Amino acid sequence: MRWLDPADQARLKGLGLSPKRPAGQGAAGRHRTLARGFSRDFASHRPYAPGDEARAIDWKAYARLDRYYVREYRAEDRVSLAVMVDASASMTFHGEGRESKLDVARHAAAGLAWIALGQGDEAGLVPVGAAGDASLRPRAGAGQLAVFDAGLTGLIPGAETDLAAALEAAAESLPRRAALVLISDLLGDPARVLKSLRRLSAGRRELMVLRVIDPDERDFPYEGSLRVEGLEGGMLTLDAAEAGPAYRAAFARQEDVYRTSLRRASVPYAVAATDAPWTSAVSRLLSA
Repeated sequence: MRWLDPADQARLKGLGLSPKRPAGQGAAGRHRTLARGFSRDFASHRPYAPGDEARAIDWKAYARLDRYYVREYRAEDRVSLAVMVDASASMTFHGEGRESKLDVARHAAAGLAWIALGQGDEAGLVPVGAAGDASLRPRAGAGQLAVFDAGLTGLIPGAETDLAAALEAAAESLPRRAALVLISDLLGDPARVLKSLRRLSAGRRELMVLRVIDPDERDFPYEGSLRVEGLEGGMLTLDAAEAGPAYRAAFARQEDVYRTSLRRASVPYAVAATDAPWTSAVSRLLSA
């Protein structure tokens, strides 16, 4: 495993995915929902209704109460997790001595897939802004983790990407019932990106968002005259002393918009910085 080592697995041990709206199609997983079925875990009785199968009738209850009752059980649904990884050019940025945002995203994606597969769910990969198509259909089973890891390795960063438009396109192809995790730096117009996130979470989809940033993007630790070349195009010359305060304030406002808006929408959100353990960010995300 290139993107998930045993030490990281140990740090993630005990974490679980528990969507509020189970998104599976009825296959066996570890997300219990109340449904009429015939699994092991008894839930309750309810009065018999026309159309109920005779084998669901509790004859012992009938003998005691002289009325027909149906036994209900807890059925376990398998969640289909789609891990969306932003592979646009801006994700290749990294400060000195640190991994790129894309590599941190790969680690986090592998960790989330490992958690999902370990609890009997499905995991699939949905690249956003990547060159080529490296998507993987969600599947369960121990072998899927190696396939997922190879898919992450094969991700080729794309060129200039309109993140909001890329998310809109992804929303069109994703199933109406799914658990989604978006891992991205969320660079772009926050209003448009948030609109796309609302589209992603429409219907019976359960969305979580993990933002990946490099401290240099947040803190702007530069001095003197700078000639800045954008990773997604464009060139800009500026004075760091003059630009720094305004840049840091703008970045803080953007972060506040994302955090506040997603909290109001009940979308779990966390930030993974490239100078901190990504496993801690995943833990915060799953606890949000």
